[in-house]
Formats: sequence, C-alpha cells, structure tokens
Amino acid sequence: MKLSETVASIEQYVIDIRRDLHRHPEIGLQEVRTMNVVTEELSNMGIPYEIVPDGGIIGFIHGAQPGRTLILRADLDALPMKESLFNLKQKKAITSTIPNAAHTCGHDAHTAMLLGAAKILSSKREQIAGAIILAFEQGEEMGGGIKNLLNRLHQIGADGIWGIHLKSDLQAGKISVDAGPRMAAASGFRVVLKGKAGHGSRPDLAVSPVDCFVDFYQALRNMRHSRLSPFETITYSLGIVQAGSALNIIPDTLEFAGSFRYLNTEQGEQAIDVFKDLLTHVSDMHSCTFEYKMEPVVSDLVVMNEATCAGIATAAIEQTLGKEALATIPAWMASESFSFYLKYFPGVFAFLGVQNEEQGMGAEHHNEHFDIDESALTVGVTSTVQYALDFLDYKGTITYTVAEKDVHELLAQFGF
Repeated sequence: MKLSETVASIEQYVIDIRRDLHRHPEIGLQEVRTMNVVTEELSNMGIPYEIVPDGGIIGFIHGAQPGRTLILRADLDALPMKESLFNLKQKKAITSTIPNAAHTCGHDAHTAMLLGAAKILSSKREQIAGAIILAFEQGEEMGGGIKNLLNRLHQIGADGIWGIHLKSDLQAGKISVDAGPRMAAASGFRVVLKGKAGHGSRPDLAVSPVDCFVDFYQALRNMRHSRLSPFETITYSLGIVQAGSALNIIPDTLEFAGSFRYLNTEQGEQAIDVFKDLLTHVSDMHSCTFEYKMEPVVSDLVVMNEATCAGIATAAIEQTLGKEALATIPAWMASESFSFYLKYFPGVFAFLGVQNEEQGMGAEHHNEHFDIDESALTVGVTSTVQYALDFLDYKGTITYTVAEKDVHELLAQFGF
C-alpha cells in the first residue's frame, strides 16, 4: 500500500483524536487527561513509553536493524483562554467544553498528527533501520516541560529531530520546510522608572516618570530607523505600561514591559545595547532613575532548520505530496521551545498550512476565533512519516555543532 493510501486509511482516526483533545483542553503542566489519551493510544499500538515528570511522554519505536535515531516532537498543552463558538465566518465544528482553556494554537492537531504517524511507523518496524523517539511535550506555552523532557532526551541521545507547527496564514494543503531561520529568538524586559510624586497643580515640584517614559518610548520607536541595520529582521513592542492611581497626582513610578524578537543574534545584541543606552540617557535627562525587574538578555535561540535536514524533508514531500505542496514563506517572528531541541539535535521545524478562507479558517493563533481546516492533517502525517523513513535511510553526513552547555545550564541561562 502506498503511503498516501495508508495515511488516508487513518485520517478519521487523526481527526477523532484531534477533536477529542480539542473538546477537553488542559493548560500547561495540567495535561492529565491528555497524557492518558496519548499513553493509551501508544499502548494500543504496542509502543513502549516512559513518563517524564513535569516534562511529558517519550515513546520508543525500535526498527528491525540498527541505525540512526530520530526524535519526532509534538506539544500537549492548551491556552488559558475562552474560545469563541465561531471562526471568521461560521460556527466551528467543535469547541472547547472546558471554561478558560482552549486549543487556540493547534497543539491538539500536533499531538493527533504525531499519534497518526506513530500508528503508521510502528507498523513498519521491519522496514526501519534505527529508532524513532516520540516526544510529547508538556507546558510548551509556559516553558514548563522543556527542561525535564529535553534533559531526558539528551540523556537518551539522538541524531536528529522533526516537529510541525500549524500556520494559520498558510493555505491548507501547503507545508514549508525551508532551511535557515524559521522562528525568532526573544528577549523580554520589565523596567520601573522612578521619579518624584507631586500634585497636578504643581508639576514643577515633581519629577514625572510619565514624561520620562514618553520621551524614552519615542526614542525607542526611532531606534529601528536610526540605530539598527535595515538588512536584518527585528521587531520590538511594549505589552505593559502602568502608572498612577489618581488623575490629579503625578506618580512616583511607572512600570513598562515588552520584548524584542530577532533572527540574527548580533542584531538582537545591538538592539539591547541601544535600548540600555537610551534608557540611561533619557532617565538622566529627566532626573529619573530606573530599576530592571527583568533585564533584557541577548538570546541565540532562533529556530534554525539545518540545511541537509531541510533538503531531506523537501525531497520527502516532493516524493509523497508533489512539489505543489511545498511553500516557501518568511520566518515567523514568534518564538518556540523547539529552539532548545535544535541546540542538541539537527532538524526541521515545518509549518503546516491550515487556512481555508471560504470556511472562515485563518484567524491568528492565540485568537478566540482560531480554527483549522482538518484536511491539512493528512499532509502533516504524510510528511512526518516520509521524513522519518528518509532521515533514517540517509547515508550522508550532517554537519552540526552541538551546544557545549548541558541542558540545565543552557536553560538556566534563559531563566528556566
């Protein structure tokens, strides 16, 4: 049976798993029912597994012959938010039944596709030279499970890794496996500006942190044009600005917080240096002081698809789905814990299109109207299975530098 026929035969299984998980979402490190669903399915497939406390589940498919080891990764958690009954045009087929928890990012589909791929790969053990590790990560959204799960995977060892993320603005039926940077590194900051409180009738007797912030924010907005290279992608924004408690009182403090996102570490480092210089200069100019509650630290955690692995993935998709299924799209400026895995294992993080404008599917991730075209799930399963088989069969070398720091040291560097 051709792979396309095999995947078609389990399509309803994958959809049913996704819908079950979607109706019963669980937020980070509370995925009890979700993990029970996964372990029950693995048991039914005859796949041994282990539970990593506050980490997730690791399943093992051992081939008939020795060879490479490949990790296939999915995430389990939902978001702590309410889901709308409607997508952008019509009522959704399924929605969460749990208050303030919803799969509005697509992790339910990630888990369902990996279980579908596991069902097929476990039936092909005799054809596999090597081993496949199934990694189901808890708490991806909050960074809660990566430390323990990655540490255990590092102990076990592997030669590569594959993962998929749904992409709400990419047409269903398309998949991107481009080499190079795919998702951004992130640096967060939280700052308290300190002035001197006063009454609104005598602002001359006060030192307003609001005035200081306004000038700093304007300088920050201008930084992209006047201080940073126009040839490197970077975004930065504020999500929190808090000050004051009365309309006639000039507050003594103002707190603001935000983040940088970048694809080039040097660009991120330069932006953070300029940010700090501007903050010092503007604070001095206004006779204010400041304190970091979270000081921005440069990160090299870009999700970077290794070129050889991306080539294997491209060939796998062309073989099974045709060239027309491949999409080349810009990097996504969001961040992902998959970047940590790529510090130790070369691999590919694929973007799977789930957009269907006619049916109202295309709302952004983490949006209450988020919905997916489930026909895309077979594309994800097919790509995962063929990539796994082709990666294990690949006879060439993959040039890759593994991170020197151990997992705990690396994660501690970024606040885990």
